Amino acid sequence: MAYEEKEILAEWLDHLSELDVKTKKMFGCYCLYCDGQAVGWIHDSVLSLREVGLDYLPDDIKRPTPEDKIQELVIPLDYVNAEWLPMAIQDTAVIRKQEES
Repeated sequence: MAYEEKEILAEWLDHLSELDVKTKKMFGCYCLYCDGQAVGWIHDSVLSLREVGLDYLPDDIKRPTPEDKIQELVIPLDYVNAEWLPMAIQDTAVIRKQEES
């Protein structure tokens, strides 16, 4: 798996600039961190956000079933400008931190 093109990565990160986000190259993808919490992956022009039960995402974002090995929401680049996206990233980080406690 090849790392995402820098322009695509920059586009995702530009729209999350109000958050404390960082990326780290890992397993051919970029792992996305918010407030120090791993919240997802950027690869193949999509953001795979960890499933934590957010109920305000659009219906066309496919949710994994409990039987799925990978519990992530696949968010296409079409949503890079969505007003709910930064909140989803931040909320995922908060929930992940609470799960650690």
